Amino acid sequence: MKQFLDNLDTCVIILDKQLDPVLCNEKLLNKLEINSEDILDIKIVIDGKEEKNIISEIIEESKKIKKLKLDIRLITSKKTIELESKIVEDTFLDKDVIIIFSDNVKVINFNENVENTTIEKSIKKEIDKTAKCIERLNKLLDNLEKGKDVSKLIKAQDLKKDIEVMLGEIYKSKLIKKDFELLLGISVDLVGSMAINGQIKTSTVAWSKCLGWSEKELLNFNILDLVHEKDKDDFINILISSDEGVKTIENKIRCKNNTYKCFRWSIKLIKERETFAFTIRDITKDVEEQEKRKQLEEAIALESIKNEFFANMSHEFKTPLNIILGTMQLITKNYSDDNIVCNNNFDLEKYLKLIKQNSYRLLRLVNNLIDMTRIDNGYYEIKLANHDIVKIVEDITLSVAQYIEGNGINLIFDTNYEEYIVACDPEKIERILLNLLSNSIKYTKQGGYIYVNLNIDKHNINVSVKDNGEGIVEEKLPIIFNRFVQGNHILARPCEGSGIGLPLVKSLVEMHDGNINVESKVGVGTEFKFDIPNKKIDTNEYKNITASSTESSKIEKCNIEFSDIYGM
Repeated sequence: MKQFLDNLDTCVIILDKQLDPVLCNEKLLNKLEINSEDILDIKIVIDGKEEKNIISEIIEESKKIKKLKLDIRLITSKKTIELESKIVEDTFLDKDVIIIFSDNVKVINFNENVENTTIEKSIKKEIDKTAKCIERLNKLLDNLEKGKDVSKLIKAQDLKKDIEVMLGEIYKSKLIKKDFELLLGISVDLVGSMAINGQIKTSTVAWSKCLGWSEKELLNFNILDLVHEKDKDDFINILISSDEGVKTIENKIRCKNNTYKCFRWSIKLIKERETFAFTIRDITKDVEEQEKRKQLEEAIALESIKNEFFANMSHEFKTPLNIILGTMQLITKNYSDDNIVCNNNFDLEKYLKLIKQNSYRLLRLVNNLIDMTRIDNGYYEIKLANHDIVKIVEDITLSVAQYIEGNGINLIFDTNYEEYIVACDPEKIERILLNLLSNSIKYTKQGGYIYVNLNIDKHNINVSVKDNGEGIVEEKLPIIFNRFVQGNHILARPCEGSGIGLPLVKSLVEMHDGNINVESKVGVGTEFKFDIPNKKIDTNEYKNITASSTESSKIEKCNIEFSDIYGM
C-alpha cells in the first residue's frame, strides 16, 4: 500500500482510530522534511483544535457528509504545514483508520510570526487552567482557615472539577518524574547536584552502579571526600568561583573498593538556589587507552633509537674488523711465503687462526645486527629470481659436510627431486640453512645425526633440518624466534650465540611469504621446518648457480657462520 501511496501526486496521511499518525506518503514526508520513523512526532490540529475528543467530534460529523472541507495543520519540530484543499472524503475505508488527502499544501515556517502556534497555545492553556484551579482552591483554603461559611463558595464553583484537574496534574508530574528518572538511569552521563560547599544533594542510580556507593552513602559525602588528593585544589577553585558559566574539569573519584575512576565534569552554578548542578562522564577507559597509546608511542620511539644505535655501532665495529681481517690475511700470506720468520718455539699459525676465528665471530654478530636493523627499518630487500631450489639446498648442505663430519656428526640430505625451479633469493636461502645447520651442530653430540630434507607439494617448498641433539625445553618453544632468546639457559649452553640468529631466519623466511616452526623434545632432538611458496616469477629463464662460481663465497660464509663452533 505504501508503494501505491508514494506514487500518488498528492499528500496523504493515515491516522488510526486514536487519531495518531500511522503512515505518510513520500510526498508529504518531503514537505514536512522528516523521515517515516518520525511520523509519531507529528502534531495534528483540525480547525484550530488539537484536543483529540474535539477532533473526534469533527470526524464523526464528517461521516454524515460526503465532502467536508477542514483546516488541517501538521506540526513538526521544523515546520508547520497547512493542508488547504480537499479533505476528508470517503475516509472510512476501514474502521481503524482515517485517510486524509490534500492536493495543495501551504508551508508555514516556525520562524515566521504565525498566529496559530498551537504548541505554545496548548502549553499556555494548560498552565492557565492549572493556575485557575490553584487560585480557587487557595481561596477555599483561606476561607476554611478563617472559619467562614464556604458552602456558597463551593456552590459557586465546580470544586469537584478543580480537584480532578489538580489530581490529574499531580499524576502527570509523577509520570514526568518517573520518565525523567528512567532517562537518567539509561544516560551515559551521571547527573546530580551539590551545595556550594560541595555537599552532595542529589544523585542517580547510575552513580551507585559506577562507584559502588549506595545512594544513601553518597548523600552523606562531601564531594571533596571522594576527589583524589592531587585534584582537590582545582575542584575547590570551582566551588569558590562565582562564575555561573559551565565549567569543565577532569579528575579522579574514589570508588567504594578504594580504587579510582577518571571522570569529566560539566558544572554550573545556580546562584539563586546556592547549588551546583553537574553531569559527569566516566572516561576511565578513554584515559587508559590514551595511556596505552602514549606508552606504545614511547616504545616505538625507543625501538627506533635502539635500532639506530645498533646500526651505528654495527657499522662502527665493521671498520676495525675489516682492518684486523685484512692485516691478519697479509700476515698469513707473508708467513706462508716465508717472508716472516718466527722462533721454533712460537706457533704463529695457531694465533693467526685464533685471530681469524674470533674476527669471524664478531663479523657474524655484526652482520646479523645490521640485517635485523635493516629489516626493522624496511631497507632490507630480497631479490627474487627463478632458481633451482634443489641445487641451492643440496650445495649448501654439502658445503658444510667437512665441518660436521670433523666433529663426528653424520649429515644426511634427502629429497626425491633432482631439479625444481622456484622463485627465491639464493643468498637468503643459504643464510637460513647455515643458521639452522649451525644451530643443530652446536647441540648435537658426537655420533649424532643431522637430517636435511626437501619436499615439494602443490603449494609449498618444504625444507626441514632435524637433529637428535639435546633438544629445547618446552616452555622455550613459543619464544624461540624472539630476539635475544636462547633455547637453553645461558650458563648451561655448550656454545656461544647472540640469540638473534633464529629471529633473523624467521624474518628471511617471512620475506619469502613463507612460514617457519619448530618441534623439539629434551633428550630426543629438534626439527626446524620452513616453507616458501611454490611459484615462479614471470620470466622465461632461470639462473643456474654453478658450484665453481660460488665455491669460494660458500666457504667464506661457512667459516663465518660456524666460527663459534670450530677453529679455522
